[in-house]
Amino acid sequence: MRTDSGPPRHARYLLVAAVVMLAVGCGGGAATTGAPAPPRAQSFGPTGQPSGPVTGDPRPVGSVSQVVATPSRPPAADPTRTALATVQAYFTEINTASREGRVADVSLTAMPGCQTCMLDVGVTRGFHDRGGHADVDPLAVGPVVMDPLGDRIATARTTVAIRAVRLLDAAGNTVRTYPAQPARAATATLVLSSAGWRIQNVLYATGSS
Repeated sequence: MRTDSGPPRHARYLLVAAVVMLAVGCGGGAATTGAPAPPRAQSFGPTGQPSGPVTGDPRPVGSVSQVVATPSRPPAADPTRTALATVQAYFTEINTASREGRVADVSLTAMPGCQTCMLDVGVTRGFHDRGGHADVDPLAVGPVVMDPLGDRIATARTTVAIRAVRLLDAAGNTVRTYPAQPARAATATLVLSSAGWRIQNVLYATGSS
């Protein structure tokens, strides 16, 4: 009977297989798998911005980004709104001049040849010549509605009523009274001059609106 102090044959086979597996797993020619290397830490300054270049940043350390600021252009004025504002400014000047006892200046809102405008200005001149001023705004102007603009021409439509007015002197005494008149439709025609929109004429309807 054969005696052998070593391990059984099948045990030797298992040992050989284990050695081969270790050799294959630890050899330089075989690729190993494992967790990827941790990303490079990036420090941040007091403002929360990176204090150094980020990996892959093509800019060298110490370079400054060149940002060119493009000046913004103001938006173009809406011609319809500009024409509407001209009509509103015209009536505002007539009312303000009446309350202040001075002759209205409509040179910034009306053309020199506007006949109806001259009549409105004449009312303020009459208050001024009498040394008085209106106690309220004489004209009650309704909302102004603009028609579609034409070729350098605009049409504005509104209503105008005349309030009851007391003409007061410098001491506050009533010099004269003027009765109220009902609202009438008013149509203003504007032209676009080199200085902007100007009222060419204002037509008032004969009857109440």
